[in-house]
Amino acid sequence: MPSDKSELAQRIALTRPEHTVRGFIFSSLFTLVAQRAGSEAVARLSEEVRLKKPIDFFSYPAADFLRLLYAAVDVLEPYYGSVDDTFRACGAATVNGFFESHVGNTLTRLVGRGDPKRAFASTSTVYKTLVSYGTHDCEPLDGRRLRIIFRGDMQPMRFHEGSLRAALVAVGGGTGSTVRGSSPALDHSEFLVEW
Repeated sequence: MPSDKSELAQRIALTRPEHTVRGFIFSSLFTLVAQRAGSEAVARLSEEVRLKKPIDFFSYPAADFLRLLYAAVDVLEPYYGSVDDTFRACGAATVNGFFESHVGNTLTRLVGRGDPKRAFASTSTVYKTLVSYGTHDCEPLDGRRLRIIFRGDMQPMRFHEGSLRAALVAVGGGTGSTVRGSSPALDHSEFLVEW
């Protein structure tokens, strides 16, 4: 089942010309498509969305990223079984791209591994280096839990579930970690993160 193009149009309508996404996030999706569907699929995808491989630390329009994301989900869905799981896989791929980047490596060295609360305390700062829109706040809760609240972020909630869970595992939350999201509005998502 293809991704919801009317939802895509609504999300694109929320973007402004000044809303941007770093190039390595685009590159992460192209890499995931190459790994799962092959280089011919990447070429078709690039032609469909009229994008060439971006430069990692340049910024590109958020609307272009949304078009790429939804088109990539359509290509990758047969490999993940559902649209929701494919959005999550795309989100996870962008986190892997982040942790392979210079900024991600530096952040990992600064906050270390094994303390997700400490690592996620930098959520707002990390997102400011990745995108130019929205607020991305972390609220520590009791025990091994925290809440993350995104406002003014038009990316799909399932995409963020995948990215946050991959980040949680990367900073030492363990493979049994969970991220459960809810989305009161297209540009407002909240996540309960547990490990």
